[in-house]
Amino acid sequence: MSDRRAAFVGRDRERAALEACAARARSGSPALVLVDGPPGVGKTALVRGALEGFRVLAASGDPLESSFDYGFAQQWLHDACGDPAEVGARLLGVLTAAEEPVALVADDAQWADLPSVRALAFALRRLRAGTVLVVVVTRDEPPDGLRRPLQDATRISLTGLSVAELGELAALVCPAPIGTAALARLRAHTGGSPLHAEALLRQTPPDVLADPMGRLPAPRGYTMDVQDRLGRLDEKTRALVRAASVLGEEGPLWQAERLAGTPDAILLLDEAVSAGLLVHRVGGELLVGFPDPLTRAAVYEGLRPCERARLHLDAAAICPDPVDRLRHRISAVSRADDAFAREVAAFAREQGAAGNWGAAADHLERAARLTASARDRGVLRAEAVHALVLDGQVARAAESAREPNAHPGARAFAAGVVEEACGDGARARRLLELAWHDREPAFAGATATALARLSLAEGLLAEGHRWASRASGPGSGFVRLVSRFAAGRPDEVLDLRLPDPAVAAPEELDLLTGRAAVRLWTGDAAGALADLRGVGGEVAEALRCLAEVRTGAWDDALSRPRGTWTAPYTAAAQAVVHAARGDVGAARAQVSGWGPVSGLARVFLAAAAAFADQVEGGSEGPGTTPEIPPELLPVKGGAVPPFEEAVRTADPFERARAEFAYGSFLRRSGRRTEAARRLRAACDGFRALGAAPFLERSSQELAACGRSNDALTAQENTVAGLVVAGLTNKEIARRLKLSVKTVEYHLSNVFAKLGVSSRTALVARLVRGQPLRA
Repeated sequence: MSDRRAAFVGRDRERAALEACAARARSGSPALVLVDGPPGVGKTALVRGALEGFRVLAASGDPLESSFDYGFAQQWLHDACGDPAEVGARLLGVLTAAEEPVALVADDAQWADLPSVRALAFALRRLRAGTVLVVVVTRDEPPDGLRRPLQDATRISLTGLSVAELGELAALVCPAPIGTAALARLRAHTGGSPLHAEALLRQTPPDVLADPMGRLPAPRGYTMDVQDRLGRLDEKTRALVRAASVLGEEGPLWQAERLAGTPDAILLLDEAVSAGLLVHRVGGELLVGFPDPLTRAAVYEGLRPCERARLHLDAAAICPDPVDRLRHRISAVSRADDAFAREVAAFAREQGAAGNWGAAADHLERAARLTASARDRGVLRAEAVHALVLDGQVARAAESAREPNAHPGARAFAAGVVEEACGDGARARRLLELAWHDREPAFAGATATALARLSLAEGLLAEGHRWASRASGPGSGFVRLVSRFAAGRPDEVLDLRLPDPAVAAPEELDLLTGRAAVRLWTGDAAGALADLRGVGGEVAEALRCLAEVRTGAWDDALSRPRGTWTAPYTAAAQAVVHAARGDVGAARAQVSGWGPVSGLARVFLAAAAAFADQVEGGSEGPGTTPEIPPELLPVKGGAVPPFEEAVRTADPFERARAEFAYGSFLRRSGRRTEAARRLRAACDGFRALGAAPFLERSSQELAACGRSNDALTAQENTVAGLVVAGLTNKEIARRLKLSVKTVEYHLSNVFAKLGVSSRTALVARLVRGQPLRA
């Protein structure tokens, strides 16, 4: 039942492929399938689930029998003897003579003996008809003799279950829900193996699974096997393997040697490697480790507590890395120690100051476990939650924030930063204001920073400025600069002398992000991108997306991932690109389903949705200005500027729109020659961006001048622009509501008129070169 349960978690694509092969076999066409994957990944269970309705001939390999002639084939044929051709012919006869569908299964074929492999290959090469399904299951590649017969087989490669799929498995076997962070740890520990994951879900208490700092064990059966192999080793080799388990997943051989007290450990290594307990590689020095985390866990859990503590203290004395030394000292502690907790917390804050937020969170959690003070424990846990949010581990932060906390201010701070990260600004604001009233120095500056950010996003400028003056720590430089800009002092920000991002310190990167925002809002999108070059973090990523929209790097903007609390801004920017390219459905998908959002985020989403509506309704002409935030449009400062000024904007989309408006005005004024020049520039700009609706209208206006762009019709111009944007003929047909053949007809005309013979040449002509003129 366990195997069947694991087989039906996820694996939809793999099951469908195997079922299709089984259906083909039932219909009279022999089907060959090769299933591969690591041990415990569910290969056998997957195959079993597809064999209903077949008479099954099954054989499975065993490493102890791989030297016995026909040890494998005798599981199909009781009288397997003779040369491989004779045995293969008898096997073929059994498969083709049956009146009912037959499934021949070769499980663990990597251990099949050579005569059996040759006999099976003989049969497969001559299998032409019959209701036969042949499934070969192996850990990696099939045996050499089967590679050619299986070269046309359907190959199904199984990997570990995803975190979501492990969640489905956990829901089947665990009475209590398991959080996403715990499932992610389980996947890393087991490689997603359904066999091992289910065993651990059954044997491990939920609080151990949920503990991000705890050590996950190995499944009991797996541990027994590892301990059995370990017990067969020489005493010195056993000591070396145990010492390596204390050092971690991988470490220098010399450290394991000194820790085990076994001189010349390199002479012992082969025995441990042959037993499948250690692996080694050269990485500047000889490193030893374990084949997988489960093997290390099985060895480590076999250590007695006093032996484990002693080895960790000895390891702390010989490890040169201060992080490793501290880790070993923490692992050796068996009771609360406030002085050591303060030392660990200080180290964690140093890691945070250097931008290593993941390491900071881990050590803050460890410090919280080491202290005897409930109040200090609450503060440290809240700091750890904040570090997790800064590291992008929002799911784990949310789980940690729900843990009991004896400090009310720390509890409110942890919940508030998580709510902000999840996008609920109103609730975050209420919680952070509570945190401020019962604040501690450890999180007071971070609380003010978050409140400044929320206030500025809501348009509460005076309040945002007040909170920004109290802000400190990560993000404080950003809110201070934005606050100055909101107070009408942009020059103070733009005139700052800051280093190149490549050599900037963490606090300077924060200031660069703030200056990038101000540059973007004052129309210098290129300068914003320069400030953000190589800068990480959610705010920087969202600003980078907005700046790419403004500089015409639309494909780059569409590739930007959404953050957490900045997600509405990224989504709105991407929706504008989709709408401008004519994909209104994708634009609406970007801006819908957000739930309650407020402040500037609501303005962004509403404006992008309105822009999409206008494009779909045809009321958003290239020369009109949509009511969208200034971050998405060039700053024009008050009255509509003259056409000559508008066409000098650095924003390619707005420049093309201004050229269109200018050309339309000139045509209606009777100045057709000059109008045509402006309209051709608009067509070129829209085509380079793939802005199909705008290109089509500009081409129509150009045709009304009695001219055409590059001797192309309006429809040909549109098709050419979509090719430049990277769309296939089928995608162009769907977008323009034409048949594929019509698109092909227009494209052949484009090729002929422009003297090109391929899509690549067309892109080179229209984007990298100068198009022909009529």
